[in-house]
Amino acid sequence: MNEGLGPEKRLKKKKDFEKVFQKGNVTKNEWFIAKYVENDKDFARVGIVVSRKFGKAHVRNKFKRYVRETFRKMKNAESVDVVIFPRRELKKEFERITFEEFSNALKEFLKKEVFRSEKVEL
Repeated sequence: MNEGLGPEKRLKKKKDFEKVFQKGNVTKNEWFIAKYVENDKDFARVGIVVSRKFGKAHVRNKFKRYVRETFRKMKNAESVDVVIFPRRELKKEFERITFEEFSNALKEFLKKEVFRSEKVEL
């Protein structure tokens, strides 16, 4: 059984990213920046942007894996396109934190700032 985050739930096309960057709202906390805009789908989609300044390739890939896995586990997410960026403060902590700490922080951030809904299950 395939439990991964399917391609339909990821932002991949340039036009989808441009729509989020041009029309989207921005919200931040101490570790993440999220740009988001409503979409016409029945589910949420995620895009991830990680600068080379965040770290070497294996660190950037680990961040992307953590975001995708966290997003995959969220249930009943509304129809929103979200692009997630790490903040400089997270770079300092990222090698020391566990997946659970990262995931809980991202879920709380998304639930509070982006989805703003009580029906989103963590």
